[in-house]
Amino acid sequence: MVSRTLFVDTKVVLFDVFTYQDDDFYNLISQLAGPDEAALLKIQGIRTVNAFLRIPNIFDVFNINVKEVNDIKTKTCFILENNNYIVKSGIKDSIEYLRDLFGRKQGELLKNTNRKRRTISNVSSNTTATPNNSLQTITDTIQFSTTTTSTIEAIDHRSFIIQSIDEWCLKHADEIGISDLKFVEGTDYVVTLSSGFAHIRCACRGSARLPKQGKNFRLSNFYRHLKGRRCSMLKAKQQMHNINSNPSNNVSIDEETSSQRTTTENIPILSSDSTTLTGSKRRSSLSDINGSRKKQQKN
Repeated sequence: MVSRTLFVDTKVVLFDVFTYQDDDFYNLISQLAGPDEAALLKIQGIRTVNAFLRIPNIFDVFNINVKEVNDIKTKTCFILENNNYIVKSGIKDSIEYLRDLFGRKQGELLKNTNRKRRTISNVSSNTTATPNNSLQTITDTIQFSTTTTSTIEAIDHRSFIIQSIDEWCLKHADEIGISDLKFVEGTDYVVTLSSGFAHIRCACRGSARLPKQGKNFRLSNFYRHLKGRRCSMLKAKQQMHNINSNPSNNVSIDEETSSQRTTTENIPILSSDSTTLTGSKRRSSLSDINGSRKKQQKN
């Protein structure tokens, strides 16, 4: 068979495709590939392009024997008599196309980012001793460069945060009890950057604001959340790891997941600014006030 390189038109998506999440992302996948491919990503909680690119094999989920997965498996695979499966060629090709498309678009974004950085550097070095007739050109270039600075910084901060979390996973994998511990951005957590501020929202609905430290953000609040043993996302990973390590261990995942979700509903957004006044304190305060009033009336 003669190998050939297929042309992929990256213009079918814009650079803001890396900001898509949830319904916007699934609608895009449905348009580019199809509704079955979108459903395959949605059932795995893959909600962004970055999350999609960071998962090596999308079809590993078919090894899980649950109804939701089996429903999609029957649409996207051939089911053999021995209950094994073969992914349909069209589905496999669509996923490979998406990976190729988004990967090339990411490469273009990095090239543009580096080009804009060089432009800013060149403008800065050429602003001295500039003739008057070139002043307007330099001014226009500076204005163009300024509009891209925030985007460049956001990319740098996001990369730093993701890399820091990856390093934390490697460092604490043995302590947590998951040898291949890894958190996927867009699935296990979402990073939001805006006007010099950043915060992480965990898949368990807890969130942490990241304080600025020098040029980067400090992730100590998020790490404290993970080590506080109240994160249902991390508990679910531990449970799945234990099940995979001990196939004979018959555990009811649905019941434990349900109880974890119930507990998670009552977990507040991670913050150290709020205070709580219990009902017992209120009652004791009211009894003290009433007692003092009775003493005054007797006097």
